[in-house]
Amino acid sequence: MRDIVIGLLADPDLPAALAERLSADLPERLGEPAATVDTAQDPFESMYPDHGRLMDKATERIRATSWDLAICITDLPIRSASGPVLASVDPASRVAVVSLPALGGVRLLSRLRSVVLPLIRALAERRVPSELPGLRVLAPDPEDGTVEIVWPGRFHRTRLLAGMVRANRPWQLILGLSRALASAMTGVAFGVLYSTIWALATALHPLRLAALTVATIAAMTVWLIAGHRLWESRSRATVVPDPQVRLRNASTAITVAVGTFAFFTALFAIALAAVAIVVPPAYLETTLGHPVGVGDYVTIALMASALGTLAGAVGSGLEDDTTVRLATYGYREQERRERVED
Repeated sequence: MRDIVIGLLADPDLPAALAERLSADLPERLGEPAATVDTAQDPFESMYPDHGRLMDKATERIRATSWDLAICITDLPIRSASGPVLASVDPASRVAVVSLPALGGVRLLSRLRSVVLPLIRALAERRVPSELPGLRVLAPDPEDGTVEIVWPGRFHRTRLLAGMVRANRPWQLILGLSRALASAMTGVAFGVLYSTIWALATALHPLRLAALTVATIAAMTVWLIAGHRLWESRSRATVVPDPQVRLRNASTAITVAVGTFAFFTALFAIALAAVAIVVPPAYLETTLGHPVGVGDYVTIALMASALGTLAGAVGSGLEDDTTVRLATYGYREQERRERVED
């Protein structure tokens, strides 16, 4: 395996970034310093339930280049009759497709490396991978020669959903909401500067304030999903019937909720710093009519953040749909297909 050329073919964005990091020390970890690793980006336009087309794309790439074997890294979830598939392997063609979401939402690079290294060793010898502790190797069609690597147990769907949310990168959703942030800061300023808001915030029972916080986050989440048409219907998801629409919708809802929570957290940090700087304790005591402590400042900051989140939800309606939709699988599917067709 000393002069072998290994190709890493990755989807754009997160898969491509992980492929670049993976390639840096791959020859050393394989124990073959002379091995060559090439990386390439290519949107897998065949985002249909039949992932065999992904294998075909990788096989075509091997024929068109000097690669001896190819590992495809995609952010598409792959499913078969046995459930979510971590990797699909064709030893005869020296091709494997690794589904990044099936790795879960944390420690992606180390998990990806632990799967890719045994796959490369197996493909180099045109054999079925066996050095995969904790994973199962299935042969759904013995005549086809392709095998599937899956997680055992009952939590593989939860892991897949977490991986899809991670691939969506919720924090990028919030970074793109510039108009929503401007509106939110207006709401925060109102909550920080008006004494009526202070009195109302400190008069609320903690449970009522917590419910208000959850309600504002939920309201912005629903507003973003509905206002930017992020929810996929089965009729417009794909030309071919797609059984994964519900899974993508669930990942979209969680992605937007996580992003909105991060948005609220950022507003809370800003509001807390602002109220601590702008409002002296003595003045706050005079206004509220009782001794104040850190808890009062936190309560006021929470109320200001809730107002800011509601204002941000309204402002998000002015955002470009593309900025928000990039956080969903359905839009990335459509965008990549159009890119390929052009």
